[in-house]
Amino acid sequence: MTMEWLSVAIIFLLLAMNIKLMLSVKKQQAEQAPVGIHEDMAEFIAQLEKENKELYDKLLSHLKGSESDLVERIERLEEKLASEFEEVPEIDSIETEKIMQLSRQGFSFEQIAKVLQTEYGKVELVVNRNNQHHENTKEDEVL
Repeated sequence: MTMEWLSVAIIFLLLAMNIKLMLSVKKQQAEQAPVGIHEDMAEFIAQLEKENKELYDKLLSHLKGSESDLVERIERLEEKLASEFEEVPEIDSIETEKIMQLSRQGFSFEQIAKVLQTEYGKVELVVNRNNQHHENTKEDEVL
């Protein structure tokens, strides 16, 4: 029976030593784990920063390309607009005043064109320009 107690005691002793060994291994792993995590995180952050810089560079190059395209488009539109304004005939101020006077009196574009023996489009252009000019000056006064 002593032998049995002795073997039970040895088994408990071995079991306790095994538990102590497992705890010390776990403790070592726990101490080493934060170092590994920090290294992994630093590597991950470096990779993210690199990708972020590449994306930022791509975005800048895209924006520069878009900006140059828009500048070219604006220049083309300004040239087209300038050529359209060059085609508009200049109307002398006396004729303009006559057209506006008749317009204020309530005559239609067609009636004004007949009375002054001029083109309908010219009358319409003068009246619309003058009305637009007066609206813009009223807006400027309000501001």
